Amino acid sequence: MFILASFLCLASLATTGAAIAEASRPVDLKLVIALDVSTSMDLAERKLQRDGFATAFRQPDVLRAIQRGAHQRIAVAVMEWAGETRQNVILDWTELADAPGIAAFADRLQSRIPGRMALGTAVGAAMLRAAAMLRESPYGSDRLVINISGDGLSNRGPDPAAVRDLLVARGITINGLPIVYKDLLQGIAALGTADAPGPGALIRYFEESVIGGAGAFVEPVASIDQFDEAIRRKLIREIHGPLDVAGRGDVDRPEAQAAVAASIVPDADSAIRMAATTWPIAARSSADGPPR
Repeated sequence: MFILASFLCLASLATTGAAIAEASRPVDLKLVIALDVSTSMDLAERKLQRDGFATAFRQPDVLRAIQRGAHQRIAVAVMEWAGETRQNVILDWTELADAPGIAAFADRLQSRIPGRMALGTAVGAAMLRAAAMLRESPYGSDRLVINISGDGLSNRGPDPAAVRDLLVARGITINGLPIVYKDLLQGIAALGTADAPGPGALIRYFEESVIGGAGAFVEPVASIDQFDEAIRRKLIREIHGPLDVAGRGDVDRPEAQAAVAASIVPDADSAIRMAATTWPIAARSSADGPPR
């Protein structure tokens, strides 16, 4: 019943999205940050995840990215998730437009004690809840993004790939932040192998079964000390948006694309990865061939 109700709820997105955007305060981006707080994430990791986002929002280049937009403001909400019926909104929709407002938002996030919820890892259910939050937001935007982190494969609830395709069809982009510096402890059976999968398996899982939409991408966290930087890169990229990035480069020349990416992300390796996954910018689903 939970899955059916969620899908029926989302079915109204296509017909109501335009009306909501017209009636609501316009922003350049509506972003839901979905934080994994399942039992495979210990307290230290949940704090790192929380602090990583708080620290990223405080960075000057995040403010600069926001102020480049047509409306010079975005709207952000934060939720925690775990099992099929385990999602909790910890920061409701907040407009971010200036340094004091962003700092206050970061302080509120960092003051939260990270939750810890059981009953497995339900990535698809988390995506459905995030989509419902986008639909119910008091803000209007043509860019709807879910930023979902996780350290394991989905083992409960609806199939993430099916949910991803539904949401992409509704104009939502899903980006992934796989936490890959440790072995996967959950969902191993979903891979159909008794071998413990390495970090690459979770990255591939996010690429093939989670991310989708215009310019969708994966930004892995490969070590504990990379949390802050990976999250900062991810936020800036989401705020800029794929059309903005692609419009500043020659889409026929990979080296030009990398140069444009480098103007946003200074680290060379990250810039190359960004260029490789931003073009082409058309929405993708599992039916479109190999993931970007």
